[in-house]
Amino acid sequence: MRSKTMKKFYILLLSVIALGFASCKDDQFTDTIFVDPVVDEDAYTKAFDAWLKIHYTDKYNVEFIYKLDDNATNPNYNVVPVSLGKADTIAHLALYLWYDVYDSIVSPTFLKEYGPKMIQLVGSAMINAAQGTEILGFAENGNKITLLKVNKMETNNIDQLNEYIFKTMHHEFAHVLHQQKTYPKEFGLINPEDYDPNRWQDRADTTAWQLGFVSNYGSSQTREDFVETIANYIVKPDTTWNYMIEKAGSVGGPIIIQKLEICRNWLAEKWQIDLDAMHAEVQKRQSNLDWDMIMNLEFLNEK
Repeated sequence: MRSKTMKKFYILLLSVIALGFASCKDDQFTDTIFVDPVVDEDAYTKAFDAWLKIHYTDKYNVEFIYKLDDNATNPNYNVVPVSLGKADTIAHLALYLWYDVYDSIVSPTFLKEYGPKMIQLVGSAMINAAQGTEILGFAENGNKITLLKVNKMETNNIDQLNEYIFKTMHHEFAHVLHQQKTYPKEFGLINPEDYDPNRWQDRADTTAWQLGFVSNYGSSQTREDFVETIANYIVKPDTTWNYMIEKAGSVGGPIIIQKLEICRNWLAEKWQIDLDAMHAEVQKRQSNLDWDMIMNLEFLNEK
């Protein structure tokens, strides 16, 4: 779950997938888990719904949910639906910057088999006025990812999209992967004394870097440190990553590099994922966004 305190703007990524993804993954891989999905021909959204069926349900075995369903949201929070325009743009961007990247670097069937089965968009954040926090996203049992505050996203601001959407997707999916194949124990033994599950939010980013973490939330516990390392490396440009390593100094910098190497080796050995190739592909796409191509999706239709 991702949340941000409204007063101090801390980022929280707390996954609610402790039950293990293995129990949620299909026992036998099939073409789709959705039985005879039908597009409502009377709905004013029928064109978008038909597009989603082709590019998400049929191709990736995932239901893309953008219409607000009270039964699918937490009743303790008041939220609003995502606008159709924002949902359309995010759906196209997710194909280009997430799904198609895995297709190119790993396998065209990898996310269909191992990825989330539901992606839900919500227009607003989940506000906890008593704590002064707002939840921005969360994952449920490795099976569903919910992305919030989508109506506020500047869809031409790649840094904002990475911070609140794509880094979240890479973060949560890394949790899904390590729940099936455990990450190396030595990762958590590099600087165990510096994890602080209770007061990590009091650390400035530079303080976290100097301790050997890519984010203050990564310093909360080992598993969050592991997935934060992967997610941040994938989405951050080389200039941003190198700036962090420089500011991390002679202590924190080598620790972050050592942790990245463990992540790199684990992904290669356990999942045949080339982390550096993933990073390079995402950076290439981010730096050369062609909106006409993305919204047209001719490049995907040809595959």
